[in-house]
Amino acid sequence: MSPEEIPLIINCHGSPQIGILHKPSNSKNTAVVVVVAGGPQYRVGCARQLILWSRRLAEDGYPVLRFDYRGFGDSGGEFKGFEHIDDDIRSAIDQLQQQVPNIDDIVLWAECNAASAVMMYAWQDSRVKRLIMQNPWVRNEATQARTYIKHYYLMRIMQKSFWLKLATFRFNPLTALSSLLDLWRTSMQAEQNSNRIKDRDFDDLETYQEKMREGLARFKGKVLLFMSGYSLIGKEFDELVNLSERWQAILNNLDLTRIDEPDADHTFSRAIDREKLIDNALRWLNGDVRIS
Repeated sequence: MSPEEIPLIINCHGSPQIGILHKPSNSKNTAVVVVVAGGPQYRVGCARQLILWSRRLAEDGYPVLRFDYRGFGDSGGEFKGFEHIDDDIRSAIDQLQQQVPNIDDIVLWAECNAASAVMMYAWQDSRVKRLIMQNPWVRNEATQARTYIKHYYLMRIMQKSFWLKLATFRFNPLTALSSLLDLWRTSMQAEQNSNRIKDRDFDDLETYQEKMREGLARFKGKVLLFMSGYSLIGKEFDELVNLSERWQAILNNLDLTRIDEPDADHTFSRAIDREKLIDNALRWLNGDVRIS
């Protein structure tokens, strides 16, 4: 029997969150909660991949809940940013456990700034045992500048449109040089900020990047991290990690499986990349070491 797809209304402090539960006929005791990225996405996902991935997971026996948090997609309430969706995630997990009571292992699946959000949240909820993340968002001006200098300009000179612009005298080298110098000056701030560690309670940390880092340090479960070769957001995360001994120590101490897909874009929108990602995610969830 095919898994059911059940529409749900999830109450979060009086606001209705809209969700879809993919419920197999014989559910495993591990379930997946999909936390969507901000911006133009909602519970369907870019190129409908969240639907496709959820159906594959459910066919393999995993209950899956994908939902719109407050003020997003079809849900009511006010959206206050990805830094403030702890209650939205918690309410979704509560509803999932009501619908499928045998669950004892929650996996949070998240991309981009949703991955940032689950790093901040997961350690606070003992029900969450595993994380699946794609290209976490750590945007700030300094690391963005370093990423553009190291990666964007190299990609740009390999594009046909750049050489056409140059050949038709629509490229101003002085303007480009000025822009590059501004980026270089900004990038110099990244290293001095990246190792900032203060002896503070979690709620008193100053930036969301620090909360991501220290939240992940407190998380005791397993992590699967997908990174795309053509994601500048992913490159910026790696840039921050490379600059920070604290980040490196945390990742080295995690039960972490990292999979790099050099030809994938940020959202794994190509069918070949989308299929490879879900195949590897299922192997990891099933305890299969044959990650390809």
